[in-house]
Amino acid sequence: MAVRIEYAPNALEDIRYGRGPYGRVIDLEEAYAQQVCDRANSYGKGTFAVGSRPGNPGPPGFQGRHRVSVVTADAKAMASNAKHNILIRSMS
Repeated sequence: MAVRIEYAPNALEDIRYGRGPYGRVIDLEEAYAQQVCDRANSYGKGTFAVGSRPGNPGPPGFQGRHRVSVVTADAKAMASNAKHNILIRSMS
């Protein structure tokens, strides 16, 4: 018995941006990045920060992927991260 699956072109975008009955995936990504940032700030010297931005749109009908990052915000954090791999340790 064959099952027919219909693909809704905007379904993944709706889930990503919270349109419809689902929560926003972006909120989950940002919450995890904030946890990593908090751990990094507690481990090392300096300040770490969270960045979040939508991806660049591609061809018509294609929305780029949302990006969330944890970065070093000052020179002390850069040096501490280079010496002790603070960001990698914060992710585990």
